[in-house]
Amino acid sequence: MSPHILFVANEVLGWRTYADQFEAAALDRTDVKVTVYRRRPSKMLMRLARRHADTAVSRWFRPFDPITLHGGRLGKDIRQQVMQHRPDLVHFAAHWPAGALPRGEGAPPFTLALDATRASISRDLPLAGWRAGEIETEANVCRRASRVFPMSGWVARSLEADYGVSSDHIMVAPPSLGRSRWPKPAACDGTPAQILFVGNDLARKGARRLAAWVEGPLAGRCHLTIVSGDTATPPDGPNITFLGRVDHQKIIEEILPKMDVFCLPTRLDMSPFVVVEAAAAGLPVVASRIGGMEDLVLDGQTGFLPDAGDDQGFLEALTTLIGDGARRRQMGRAAAEHAERHFDGTRNFHALLDQLAEIATTEGRA
Repeated sequence: MSPHILFVANEVLGWRTYADQFEAAALDRTDVKVTVYRRRPSKMLMRLARRHADTAVSRWFRPFDPITLHGGRLGKDIRQQVMQHRPDLVHFAAHWPAGALPRGEGAPPFTLALDATRASISRDLPLAGWRAGEIETEANVCRRASRVFPMSGWVARSLEADYGVSSDHIMVAPPSLGRSRWPKPAACDGTPAQILFVGNDLARKGARRLAAWVEGPLAGRCHLTIVSGDTATPPDGPNITFLGRVDHQKIIEEILPKMDVFCLPTRLDMSPFVVVEAAAAGLPVVASRIGGMEDLVLDGQTGFLPDAGDDQGFLEALTTLIGDGARRRQMGRAAAEHAERHFDGTRNFHALLDQLAEIATTEGRA
């Protein structure tokens, strides 16, 4: 009998894309039974849950660890699904709802997908950080998991060094793009060079810094297109086009193919999916060297990775790509090849399912 996997998919942020691709791959499999449970946590209870970017003040209004909350009422729906389906394995994306599973005899084995650890965020990114006890709560969940699937080497290193998870229990599963959503190739030969920014937080993602460069030292040599659902007043200028919120399919089919460079001077990100899309389109990427970005952009080969606060480094990288069409096209080709090798969602999610099927067979309850 085929092993049975219950996939708990959180319908938040980029995990929705992950869930779509996981489900599509599962439908192609005959060697494993997969039940997909898509959930939206209670908004009322989630208002009480702490978040990565909480300040000291906001902690008063969100006092509870989301992992701990799932051990109570917030995780009741997950426990009901486990009781109903009796799976051999539960796979979580993202990882914090795994707090819903009981410990001890009779509990199913589980696996986790995650894009950051609390330890890595507290150490490496400009956030208030998590308390030691909260970091240990997350570490305990990760150590209990049969396998952990981080999105980047940055997270994998933290799991091993900060949480003591064995390297044998870690498999990097990068953000991936289904072949049906693969963008058309970009030309990378515009005059003036066309730069694209996509991000829903203009300040944090760096759109205002980028606009200042385009209207300042790079004026007349390039044009910037900004795609963002941010309701704040956008940057403006003769070398800038602000499109606002744009349907994702239009970005893939119409906007990316017309661009020459993708730039994301962000101060806070883990493994942004839009960078994978830009690489798949064959765009050289200039982005901040933070989080898991080094897995997405090969510095000097498929783009450039200045430090997040290095304005001069960003200017030099953009100047190089704007002024050297041959270099731009060569990097674009390298980016597309890198995407083909590492970010093919069909291949990657089938590899993930291979791993899950093996764990469900060897460690499952059936």
